[in-house]
Amino acid sequence: MKNKSLTFQVWSVSAGIIAGVFICLVLYFNISISSFFTDETYKTIELAQDTFLQSKNKDKNLELEEINTENIGMIQDTRSVTQVVYPYQNLNIIKRFSRSSLTNDLMKIIEKETRTQNETSKRYDYKLSSGRLYYVIKKTNFDGKDSYLISFMMDTYRNKLVKDVTEKLIVGGIIAIMISLMVSMAFSNYITAPIKFLESRVKRIAKQDWYDSLKLERGDELGGLAESIEDMRIQLIKRDEWRQNMLQQVSHELKTPVMVIRNYVQAVEDGIYPNGTLEGTMKVIDEEAIMLQKRIKDLLQLSKLEYVNSKPIKNQLYSLCDVISDVFYKIKANNMELQWDIETLEDALTQGDKEQFTIVLENLLDNASRYAKKKVEVSLYIEQGKYTIRIYNDGEEIEEKDFENLFLPFTKGKNGKYGLGLSIVKEIVQYHGANIQAKNEHNGVAFYIDGIKNVE
Repeated sequence: MKNKSLTFQVWSVSAGIIAGVFICLVLYFNISISSFFTDETYKTIELAQDTFLQSKNKDKNLELEEINTENIGMIQDTRSVTQVVYPYQNLNIIKRFSRSSLTNDLMKIIEKETRTQNETSKRYDYKLSSGRLYYVIKKTNFDGKDSYLISFMMDTYRNKLVKDVTEKLIVGGIIAIMISLMVSMAFSNYITAPIKFLESRVKRIAKQDWYDSLKLERGDELGGLAESIEDMRIQLIKRDEWRQNMLQQVSHELKTPVMVIRNYVQAVEDGIYPNGTLEGTMKVIDEEAIMLQKRIKDLLQLSKLEYVNSKPIKNQLYSLCDVISDVFYKIKANNMELQWDIETLEDALTQGDKEQFTIVLENLLDNASRYAKKKVEVSLYIEQGKYTIRIYNDGEEIEEKDFENLFLPFTKGKNGKYGLGLSIVKEIVQYHGANIQAKNEHNGVAFYIDGIKNVE
């Protein structure tokens, strides 16, 4: 069933439900109708009894023909109800009853029932070879004598009514099923048509054919799904453009130090020292190698970060004060010529990925130490129930036009490029549910990380 089309599944399920309900209704109505007409048959018999007795009371001279030696008398009315009075003698009028309908066994059973019946009127039935016989035995007074009025009716009329009603019910049900199936088919097509459309578009997107917009004017769940796919398409296009731009930038960033190193090495092999001395030339090669190493490290970190961001965040409990202090003194040790000030809380517990957050602080403090003229400040405080970290350096202020693209990869600044560091920082900070921003203040630049989780 799962391998069939959705149209077939909807149609099959609808057909199965409708057919099942119809069969149950037919069985229910058949039983109900049979019971109803059986009751109506008995009511017809009882009405015929009342009519017969009323006729007898009006016509005192009405007599019944004796039909056997056991003094059983009978009369048959126009509704196929046979009336038998037992016992009855000296009968000389009314048609003679056909003895083929009442077998000797039945006559004996009826005679026994008249003797044992305590109720004034009671309903009975008996299975004959030609069908089922319904009869009512009623105690009465006939010609001044206590007698039993026994009224019979075959099930022929009842069966005919049941059959007619059942046939009409089946025909009506079949028509209803056909209409329902056509409606379900139309409904399934109404549902599956946009799904097939979305399927074709998703396949195109999977093949990177994603430049045509996807519009499905519906206000239901399928419309919501189409909007989600359209959002995904737009994000994929942006991500693809970002990757292409990133590839170009990375190629350029890696090509430059590689070319410098290669040219310097070839020059040294030829006995030429571009920087005047072998030591100066080797220093340039070493600096470019360090630059190349940093770029590769940043790329690996960015790739790792994309993988980490696809997973649930770690809920590692750690001290924010300890992480800040460790990174602070490590960066300070390599830049002792600067003035370093730190102000933290006595204890600041938070949850998250300690390793990733350490990378954030390393990048920001490394940048601060490179751009600072004389001073670097680090402070940690609580703001609106959450932690905020401020990292300040007294270097040149950032131009207003550069703030918008500050955290994008390889954004060019006044003194070169910011590289991948700040883009990695922003990814990690947002991964932890916090925010980062830069501000020009006090003849320098300050980076603020706010909204850090506070675990008290």
